Formats: sequence, structure tokens, C-alpha cells
Amino acid sequence: MKSSLAKNLETLMQEKQISQTRLSKISGVSQSYIFKILNDQIKKPSLDTLEKLATALDSTVAQLNHSLELPKEADPVVGLRKVPLISWVQAGLPTPVASLDDMDKWYICPVRISKNGFALKVRGESMEPMFFEGDIVFIDPDVPAESGRIVAAVDDGAADPEATLKKLVRDGSDYYLKALNPDWPGPKFQPFTKSMRIAGVAVGKYVEL
Repeated sequence: MKSSLAKNLETLMQEKQISQTRLSKISGVSQSYIFKILNDQIKKPSLDTLEKLATALDSTVAQLNHSLELPKEADPVVGLRKVPLISWVQAGLPTPVASLDDMDKWYICPVRISKNGFALKVRGESMEPMFFEGDIVFIDPDVPAESGRIVAAVDDGAADPEATLKKLVRDGSDYYLKALNPDWPGPKFQPFTKSMRIAGVAVGKYVEL
């Protein structure tokens, strides 16, 4: 018996009268790979591949992978994306994550995150009690940095710029970075200066056991 993925993909292709060759062209997934999915030779393609096929077929990952009866707005996996774990120094670089060449560990983000999202591993105690050492924090550069959000901020005026996780706070027309740990011995509020920028907004975390 064919898997749900193989049957749903075949049904959608028939309904939209799209051949394997055509689907390959508009999705960017190779024809041989599509053939293997249709014949259950590949049963668990990557999320990226599923997203490409779903987009090309005007469907969703959940409809494609589970049931065509699922409404688009009820897609249980929409927005889930695998993002790279990078260093705090890399997060401080004004370089697109996609161009970094030493990303050897990836995490599935449990919440919606853009294709430019990335993950950071918490170090030390400065971010407690919200984040503890070893926690994985997901950062999205495309989310608006509003007052009250936890942000990865970078001071380009520092000798060795790297990201730091702080709460962005607004007081009138001025912005400050607030330390997350109330017991941290350093300053509780740091003015957000012209040399600073937001590398991204924290959208979720993952705790490794």
C-alpha cells in the first residue's frame, strides 16, 4: 500500500494535470526524486523539499504529507523550518546566514520562523531565568524589533562585535537593552546607541536534556 505522501502527491498532480517533468521545473525538485516519492522509494523527504512541492501544487505540507482534506489554515506544520546553529560571533556579523560555510548543526524550529532564521546556544548565566546555559534560542531577523521583545543586539562599535541577548525597552523616544538576569552584577539597562543594531528577535527556544 502506498504511503499518504505518495498518494496525495499523485492525486494533486492528476487534479492539476502536472507531469513529473513540469512539477520538477516549477518546484526545483529533481524529476528522479519526485519519481522516487511517487513510488515510495523515498518516504520521508526533507521539510524543504515538501515545502517546494506543496508550493508548486498550491497546497500545504500538511495536506501533502497527511491528508488532502486538511484546510490550509489548519496546517499543523506550517512555518516549521530547519535552521542552522551559529556562534554568537557569527550572529554579530552583518552577513546573511545562508552564506556562512561552517554550519554543521541544525534544529527544527517549533514555531514559525523565516528562511533567514538561525539558532544560538545560550552560554553563562547572564540570561537567566528566561534562558539557561545550553538552551537553544531561535532568532528571526525578519521579525520587527518592538519594545518588550527579546532581541539579539550587536554593537558594531565594539572591538569584537558579537550578539548579546537582551530585552528591548522603550522610554519615550529612547531605547534601552535590559539585562534578562535581575541578579546580574553588570548594568541593568544599556542605552541603545547609534552604533548598535538588532540582529534578530527571539521567537522560541529548545531545551536539550
